[in-house]
Amino acid sequence: MSTVTDRRQGFSSALAYKAPIRCASTANISSLSGYQTVDGILPTSDDTEARRRVLVKDQTTTSQNGIWVMGATAWVRARDFDGNTDFVEGTRVAVVEGTANAGNSYL
Repeated sequence: MSTVTDRRQGFSSALAYKAPIRCASTANISSLSGYQTVDGILPTSDDTEARRRVLVKDQTTTSQNGIWVMGATAWVRARDFDGNTDFVEGTRVAVVEGTANAGNSYL
């Protein structure tokens, strides 16, 4: 199996690692749109897409949970978390920054 295949498919069908996210929610986010502070971090339009990745994990509507890219208008699902095959039980993501979540890893 090639390195590209290993990275795309993960280690097995029951384990997957996602690219790190910058910050993770600590409560329900009322609107997944516009630039806003999440766990003490305020991404801006000057940040790269990788630095605008947010793990939304506390939504009342659970289908809204997942990895999002924050933007000036409606947030979009991250490319590695926008389809039915992008998430399997055991998927892990690391949080890089934040007051409460920096250094945490979530399943």
